Amino acid sequence: MKKFINYTLALSLICIIGACNADNDLETQDVPTAEPIELTLRQHEKSSADNHFAFRMFKEVSASATIPNTFFSPLSLNMALGMLYNGASGDTRIEMAEVLGLADFTETEVNEYYQKMSQALLNIDPLTDISMANSIWYRSGHPVKQTFIDVNKKYFDAMVQALDFNRLDAADIINQWCADQTKDRIKEIIESPIDPNVVMYLINALYFKSKWQYEFDKSNTKQDDFSLAGNRTKKVDMMEQTTTLPYYADQKLQCVEMPFGNQAFSMVAILPGGDMDLDGLIDYMDSETWQNVVNNLREQNIWLKLPRFKIECEIDLNDPVKNAGMKRIFGGGLNNISDGLAVSNIKQKTFVEVNEEGAEAAAVTVIEISRESLVTGTPQQTEFFANRPFLYLIKEKSTGAILFIGRMDEPL
Repeated sequence: MKKFINYTLALSLICIIGACNADNDLETQDVPTAEPIELTLRQHEKSSADNHFAFRMFKEVSASATIPNTFFSPLSLNMALGMLYNGASGDTRIEMAEVLGLADFTETEVNEYYQKMSQALLNIDPLTDISMANSIWYRSGHPVKQTFIDVNKKYFDAMVQALDFNRLDAADIINQWCADQTKDRIKEIIESPIDPNVVMYLINALYFKSKWQYEFDKSNTKQDDFSLAGNRTKKVDMMEQTTTLPYYADQKLQCVEMPFGNQAFSMVAILPGGDMDLDGLIDYMDSETWQNVVNNLREQNIWLKLPRFKIECEIDLNDPVKNAGMKRIFGGGLNNISDGLAVSNIKQKTFVEVNEEGAEAAAVTVIEISRESLVTGTPQQTEFFANRPFLYLIKEKSTGAILFIGRMDEPL
């Protein structure tokens, strides 16, 4: 079940025809453009597979939503599943490899890729506050194979901790770790008391905060109409500016890219075109379509309107992961961790805030593992007005890695 807490900081895109305030623009601070992350050909293949998995998962997550404004981190889920892959065996491992695009990779190649991405993403932009952390918490006294611990320490830099899950504050200890890694944006994801059948948690925590390269002038944020489903409209705080940004449009969609910091990271907003609605756009988007969009972005003078928003999400990922083709992990086959174990639950909590200065986002993904038997004007300009439901992503430029994907149905 998905729970969403949607905060009113209604998205606002300031509709001003004029240049951004130069005092706020990072381009005036002589910031060098980011150097690309260098990946081997094999690692590029894995990066492409990650984007395929990202869009496939977001379709499933979005389809299972009962409340609007889904915000999901495919990168966080992928990292947690990467740790789990080191514990999988037999048919379970084969199935994971097929879904994650790992079938043609050796175990070392897989782990070196995750290690390279996690380290490189953290260092590519000194103007962006980004962190990623992994942890493995296991029930004191439960046998865990040392090879599983060692490989995840080496390649995922995982903090491994034995903990008495029967302690009244056991969940609090794990939740505090999650809060520390996300600047208190994700404070609670493990419920107390911990079920006596649970023997392990694999956790990834991801945090991102950066300023726009071209900040919005707060004085230009005004109330404007945002179109909702059912031919309804509502007033929201809309930010606006006119500036030069990468842009792409065809009969299916309209897209603008808004760079952060030194341009290593950016947010891409995508509006459905023609008679297509947001659900149709999400169904249409896949990794090939996305790559075509990215390849054809061209700079244009853009009159940009974007809502201001703040959202928290809690997502049950069991069914989306199963529907994406990864079912065996819920039935067993984790013998490289310990005998008789299976995944009992996968969930993710996320946070995102977009305002005039930039964006802040966080995610924590938890894979719960239990005992197997018990598992359950002026120049010519292009208009991009995000005044109706739209899709948005936060990505890294050189690798194409997608950190977060969201759908904005209704600014609240």
